[in-house]
Amino acid sequence: MSLATYIPVWWSSLIVVQAFAVAFFAVYPQGQLNLFQATVACLIGAAFVTVFFILNGFPGYEEGIPFAVQTRSAFGARGAIIPNLVRSIPAIAWFGVGNWIGAQAILTITETLWGFGNVWVYFFLFLLLNLALAWGGITSIEWFDSIAAGVIILLLAYTVYIVLSTRGIPQEVITHGGSWGMQFVTVIAAAVGVIITGALNASDLSRHLEQSDGARNHVVGASVGILPPLLFMLLVGITFGISTGNPNPIAAIMTVAPTPLIGTMMLVFILGAQISTNLTLNILPPTHVFQDALGVSWKQGILITGVLSVITFPWVLFSSQWFFTFINFYSAFLGPALGILIADYWIVQGRFNDVSALYDKSSDSRFWYVSGVSPSAVLALLIGAGASMPVLSLSWMIGFPVGLVAYVIFRRIGLDGYLAGTSTNTEPAN
Repeated sequence: MSLATYIPVWWSSLIVVQAFAVAFFAVYPQGQLNLFQATVACLIGAAFVTVFFILNGFPGYEEGIPFAVQTRSAFGARGAIIPNLVRSIPAIAWFGVGNWIGAQAILTITETLWGFGNVWVYFFLFLLLNLALAWGGITSIEWFDSIAAGVIILLLAYTVYIVLSTRGIPQEVITHGGSWGMQFVTVIAAAVGVIITGALNASDLSRHLEQSDGARNHVVGASVGILPPLLFMLLVGITFGISTGNPNPIAAIMTVAPTPLIGTMMLVFILGAQISTNLTLNILPPTHVFQDALGVSWKQGILITGVLSVITFPWVLFSSQWFFTFINFYSAFLGPALGILIADYWIVQGRFNDVSALYDKSSDSRFWYVSGVSPSAVLALLIGAGASMPVLSLSWMIGFPVGLVAYVIFRRIGLDGYLAGTSTNTEPAN
């Protein structure tokens, strides 16, 4: 992909409707923060996400390897399945949630215009539509997301205009004292947590970006492609939070729409946003993992992903108290996993990976470690996740640095070599 294609793909992918709920519950009266504090927290969260995408996307951009292969360097030829599954489980769940949101949007449209509808029929039809669009692989994902980006952002901007022009900004949201303490930090953690899954497998898309001017293309592509749309979506959540008092984006849109027809048009962005996000962030990663772990084809992998997304019961996950608990819980594992991958590439391997060795899954592989698993990475992951559990609302904020530091220490003292009874080289191969 050129930058002209790559950036729109990220724009459409990062219009994550789930981020709406995160920002909605941050701002007064639903949350503890005033308008300025909520905006600053969302800006900081979006900046963190952008940095994580840039740092962890370099292996894909520079070496062309997908996430499922990238993880072998730190976790081992066999142990890579651990972070791969840690990444895949929330992706599959979010795929189900995205389809449920899409089904609700379709139901609202048909009931508004024609007075009928069945959410379960729409749920499975929307699921099939997503799978059909992903059937052709990265090419079909690329063309759909590129086209959808402009339409989605225009409709979303119009939605915000309608909200502000009809409802305005209540004065008490601005004058509310709020908090710069734990509530403020918690919002930052949640803003990152809702999309940290994508940062983990950033290489799945960065590997398709054409290389130009050294690292320039990757840094520009990630910065322009990720920060603006994610921040925009978070600010949309704030806007609806202060104007409608409705945490359901679909119901909130119909509440502020001046006419049913305009409301229906505004719901189109929900459908487009869910499809584009599903294709890039929720179907691509687990399908690559199934290809690597099970030896299935791309088409078989997306079918497995689709079936598993249904049995995550997304209608319960999205509409209950488990929504934020789910984000914080998986972030407790994804935070240290991300820290380990970044530390491995930038510190342990020194920005160099033996790509041919990464594709060697035999016992002679340089990344075999101890029976194909790196105890250094696994222990660092467990320590990072364990440190996050007592303060689950901060999840990745604790797990990321703890996992990163623990991994580097274990590598430096040669833990893997000691347990394997050999002298394991942790320096990059020449």
